[in-house]
Amino acid sequence: MGKFKAPGPDGYQPVFYHECWDVVGQSVVQFALDFFETGDLPCGTNDALLVLIAKVAKPERIMQFRPISLCNVLFKTITKAMVLRLKSLMPKLIGPAQSSFIPGRLSTDNIIVVQEAVHSMRRKKGKKGWMLLKLDLEKAYDRIRWDFLEDTLHAARLPDKWVKWIMACVTGPSMTLLWNGEQTEPFKPARGLRQGDPLSPYLFVLCLERLCHLIDISVAAKDWKPIHLSRGGPTLSHICFADDLILFAEASVAQIRVIRRVLERFCNASGQKLSLEKSKIFFSENVHRDLAGQISAVSGIKATKDLGKYLGMPVLHKRINKETFGDVIEKVSSRLAGWRGRFLSFAGRITLTKSVLSSIPVHSMSTISLPASTLETLDKLSRAFLWGSTIEKKRQHLISWKRVCSPKPAGGLGIREAKHMNTALLAKVGWRVIRDETSLWARVLRGKYRVGNVHDKSWTLTKSNWSSTWRSIGRGIREVVLPGLGWVLGDGREIRFWYDKWLTDEPLCDLVNRDLPASFQEVRVNDLWRNGYGWDFAHVKQFTSESVNLRLASMVVDNVTGARDRYSWGESVNGEFTVKSAYSFLTRDSSPKQNMVHQVIMTNAERHRRHLSDTSLCSVCKSGVETILHILRDCEAMMGIWRRTVAVRRIQPFTAQSVLEWLYSNLGNDADTEGSPWSTMFAMGIWWAWKWRCGNVFGTDWKCRDRVRFLKDQTKEVYTASLRVLEGTSRAAREERLIQWVPPSEGWMKLNTDGASRGNPGLATAGGVLRDGNGSWGGGFALNIGICSAPLAELWGVYYGLYIAWEKRITRLELEVDSEIVVSFLKHGISDSHPLSFLVRLCYGFLSRDWIVRISHVYREANRLADGLANYAFTLPLGFHMFESRPDVVNSIVFEDVNLSAHPRFVRV
Repeated sequence: MGKFKAPGPDGYQPVFYHECWDVVGQSVVQFALDFFETGDLPCGTNDALLVLIAKVAKPERIMQFRPISLCNVLFKTITKAMVLRLKSLMPKLIGPAQSSFIPGRLSTDNIIVVQEAVHSMRRKKGKKGWMLLKLDLEKAYDRIRWDFLEDTLHAARLPDKWVKWIMACVTGPSMTLLWNGEQTEPFKPARGLRQGDPLSPYLFVLCLERLCHLIDISVAAKDWKPIHLSRGGPTLSHICFADDLILFAEASVAQIRVIRRVLERFCNASGQKLSLEKSKIFFSENVHRDLAGQISAVSGIKATKDLGKYLGMPVLHKRINKETFGDVIEKVSSRLAGWRGRFLSFAGRITLTKSVLSSIPVHSMSTISLPASTLETLDKLSRAFLWGSTIEKKRQHLISWKRVCSPKPAGGLGIREAKHMNTALLAKVGWRVIRDETSLWARVLRGKYRVGNVHDKSWTLTKSNWSSTWRSIGRGIREVVLPGLGWVLGDGREIRFWYDKWLTDEPLCDLVNRDLPASFQEVRVNDLWRNGYGWDFAHVKQFTSESVNLRLASMVVDNVTGARDRYSWGESVNGEFTVKSAYSFLTRDSSPKQNMVHQVIMTNAERHRRHLSDTSLCSVCKSGVETILHILRDCEAMMGIWRRTVAVRRIQPFTAQSVLEWLYSNLGNDADTEGSPWSTMFAMGIWWAWKWRCGNVFGTDWKCRDRVRFLKDQTKEVYTASLRVLEGTSRAAREERLIQWVPPSEGWMKLNTDGASRGNPGLATAGGVLRDGNGSWGGGFALNIGICSAPLAELWGVYYGLYIAWEKRITRLELEVDSEIVVSFLKHGISDSHPLSFLVRLCYGFLSRDWIVRISHVYREANRLADGLANYAFTLPLGFHMFESRPDVVNSIVFEDVNLSAHPRFVRV
């Protein structure tokens, strides 16, 4: 919970519990445990204050307010804990038509479905028309009947104790209206879910799923006739996002009566009520106006030609123009109007530009390409605010917007350009489309636009009948997804051996030492793998270097688990697509990288160059041209200070360097100067040089009798403060402990494995050993892998160790690894798109067998024998080497482990 969330009736904010946890923590934990044991809440725990938030600028009716409940923090700790458990079950309990509060589902999913449905309806021909109902539930949360909720929880087959817990949290609270800062008389509601309780959204979604079930039953009985956006595509009857309902059906009076019966049945049972005034019906182009009028009359819902907005996005009924997303510009402009840019520092304006202005259009950019004029206007507003310009007065832009938007290592500020951000967000949708074959929204797009194999790019070519939504997503796929696509090796049947990125960051065709025959275009990875033998190097070596062959030796085709080849995002380490990495991919500069310093400060020389001043002379000494270096070093006023602080032997090189050499050499010099590093003294000197110069220009009085003494005092103060901060951050104390190998429990065997890589990637090996409780050698191995990363080498060690243990018919095994990341993969799983997932799957193949395996992380000092075998493997030929008896090279380590010799290590306390 956020520390400063509004408190409930008891007046305590979360920050109280954060700061006083050492005092109240045990009581809070016991309070929660008592509830989950008994199912009873102490009187007043689930009471709440009710705050009315206006939905419109000038509310005139009670319906124009949104009631928000302010619950006690103690109560929310209980419901928050329940939510964390319930969240993992929601994808199994909720059908594909609902997207809210379900992990892995987004609001953009529903937006895309609606946009595609409206696009198809606008182009619909033939006798049968379609209709789309956009329904509004009146006070949806507040009208849920508690008996209906309880019945829903039982229907979802939640355990009885869970039902008891939930009903105890929902029923019986005392509510007090907070009006103009004063509390009214408390009252007890008889129905409803409180907005403000973390559990309420999930309970509402469960209740709404009952309506989805009724619709599905009606569709299955062929009473409700859904629509199809494409031949062979999914049927569409309804989609929901919280209380925003969209229904689809064939346009007929009979169908609207079926829909009314289903809705009335649900409303009567749940307590819900349709707001006919706010609901709308949209008809396809081939529906006659008379039929549309009849349907509207029977339903009591007005027909419309414009559905307005859905989930914050305008539903597209015509070509996009700059007015379509004019509200995005208005939001940014109104936010700027509330800020006083001239009272903010440049650093403050940078922060607001990056965190606020750049985030406002993100929702609109996520499913559609905004017009170029809109994107340019967004950048223009950000530029103006960044440099402090207003309508009344424009300010100088010291460097170009392109440089401002470049990454910080390249000399920019890391602000994101709207155009590239739009493309990166669309690429995220495109990435999900090519990977997701089961979600409703993805099936709609894949069916309507015949999304095919990534090797056949014909489906990505723009066609005239594409919707604006798919046209935008297609651009993201063409410009980002396909160029950045990588692969994770499975059975090798889909990956093209030479022309896909699967072994390195670039396809092998770019690494060959001679031209490839045309017939190699369609050679798959599986074609060059021989079961039982490995890679067919005879057909590979003639085209590849030794390093590529060694990389290839670290990979295997998975013909054991039957896993297919999988997509991986090649621009991230873990293979997961992120908007940040997509933006970086779009804006990557192929030119050599270097640290950039633009040297743009409004000195008199710079002002004169821009024709803003008649003179370029220094305003202090009146003799030299006022450049950056002159202000900070060469001006008579500063040179006198530097001569008193810089050692005599260093003064000549100090005054002879160029500005960048001067800055880098001095800021990197930590030589002691009267108890402080010279770099700190130097930094304070140039900081105050600029401040003194500005004080002289703008008439600020910076009187100081001895500026050298002042700088030394400032340096000491800053350095002392920095030491205090460093001491505070390093209090995660470390202590020295003696680490040793610990024998396994009685009746168990212990497997220690390790991997080593001389580079990342680099030449890699692995080793492992089996021992019993006496430390006796039960078998060991050394593996010379080839070239790979350190985590992959660790996983190879685990795989071969498990293989040997299984072959020796061990039934109880303790597995110890000194890599935390590998232990995490084995215990908690790994994404299918992760480059290491192919080997983790093979390890799971052993772990899932009929034996008991305990996995734990140990320090390297307790894993020395496996480490020794891995290092020994560097001296062995490529491949696997089994040792039924211990090799002489590790005798000393075996002896130390048997005698439980310990080694010191500093560990976090």
